[in-house]
Amino acid sequence: MEPKKHIVSFLLVVALLWAVDFVTASQVTADKRLRGETYSKVQFRKTMMGTTRRYASGSRRRRSIEEKARAGHVDICADIIGPEWKIIKQGKSPCPTLVVWVPKKTCFTEFVKVNQNSKVEGGFSVAIFCHALHLLPFNVQPIFKPFINDKGGSNGTYDQLLKHIEGKTCEAVAGDVTVRASRAQFIDFTSPYMSSEVYMLVRASHEWNQTLWTFLKPFTWRLWIAIVGMCVYIGLAIAVLEYRVKNTKFKDSPIHQKVVMVIWFPISAFFFHEGKIVNKNTKVVLVMWLSMIFIIVQIFTATLSAWLTLDQMRPKLPSSYENVGYQDGSFLKDFLIQKFNCSGTKLMPLNTVEEYENVLSNDRVNAIFYELPYVELFLAKYGTNYMKFGPINQESGIAFAFAHGSSLLQIFSRAVTNVTESDIMMEMKKKYLGFRVLGGSQSNQALPQSLDVKSFIGLFIFVGTLTIAAIICSEISLRRVNSKIQPIST
Repeated sequence: MEPKKHIVSFLLVVALLWAVDFVTASQVTADKRLRGETYSKVQFRKTMMGTTRRYASGSRRRRSIEEKARAGHVDICADIIGPEWKIIKQGKSPCPTLVVWVPKKTCFTEFVKVNQNSKVEGGFSVAIFCHALHLLPFNVQPIFKPFINDKGGSNGTYDQLLKHIEGKTCEAVAGDVTVRASRAQFIDFTSPYMSSEVYMLVRASHEWNQTLWTFLKPFTWRLWIAIVGMCVYIGLAIAVLEYRVKNTKFKDSPIHQKVVMVIWFPISAFFFHEGKIVNKNTKVVLVMWLSMIFIIVQIFTATLSAWLTLDQMRPKLPSSYENVGYQDGSFLKDFLIQKFNCSGTKLMPLNTVEEYENVLSNDRVNAIFYELPYVELFLAKYGTNYMKFGPINQESGIAFAFAHGSSLLQIFSRAVTNVTESDIMMEMKKKYLGFRVLGGSQSNQALPQSLDVKSFIGLFIFVGTLTIAAIICSEISLRRVNSKIQPIST
């Protein structure tokens, strides 16, 4: 029995030791798990706090950018000019900050563009304004603001926009504003940066420019006379050459037949082989005459084909100016009423380029009146069936506007003149207006040019000189032959 008690005691001790170890291990594991969980929670909170800070910082930055964009503080001039815009100048500006109002346009946004978020994006007029500011001897920071209402649309006409800066010395208008005497009553204009004339935009009719005498139009009447005179000259030269070698065709014929032979003999001898050529120099003259005729005929054929196939476009001019269109918000409504004594009841205001094309193609208006730069842009897009007619009226040009008494007006006006005279103007026209189509977008084809005597004067002189040389050579040859013939003595 005693060995069995020892075995039981040993097993109890082992079981007790295992229980103690198990409890200790469980406690350690629990402690580790607790510490790990606590660390993870702390780390998660730190990470979330950092992310929250970064998100809050990014949100504040975006809100700041958006607030600046809404306030018009985006530096458009820096984007247009580049790093040179940031150069600090020594001069003291009378207006360190200049509020620049721009019109909200629905068409021809190449000049001034305001996007759907009521933000000024730039345009040709804004670019010229920025380059003029860059030439000033002092720094001026422009703040471009669109002239819009609460709904994001235009807040009025150009006249209302100009009146908006009346009396405000550090405000200006940068846009495609036409210089008008009526507007100069409440603002001052700078030097124009673009010329402007009023043109009429109308539909074009395709006509074939052919008449009974179209086949004579390739040459002028003076050239026709010169060609006939040259043929008579060649005929007389051939007659002299053949008469000197005693050609019976010329020697034995009556006077009136000799006159006819002067014209007919070169043709009959070369083409119909009716006349016999005795003098070798005559053949040289005939070859030169034939070459001259061949050249003239080829040029005549080419020019005549241009006259016969020309699709000449003619403007469909309106018989009445009551039902015409104009750009909404511009000065053209008052201009049409004064110029053509219109009642103004049927005048149609237009807003978009597509609307221009629609009303013209559907004959809802007889014509559209607008200034030349905009007419050229329209013809560049829809020039196949439309054309311009004019100018109807000469305008002073397109310029920027400042309030009366603005201290920036004179120096800024000189800067605008310097910009228009430099290569910057051409670069801006190419960039914003597509200058390569301006001035060359007119659909009308000019009539072919009738060729004059100047076009063939070199050929006539060459043939005439060689003909005289042939006669001289013939006479020298005849004298040599006669000198060898000795009289027979009796």
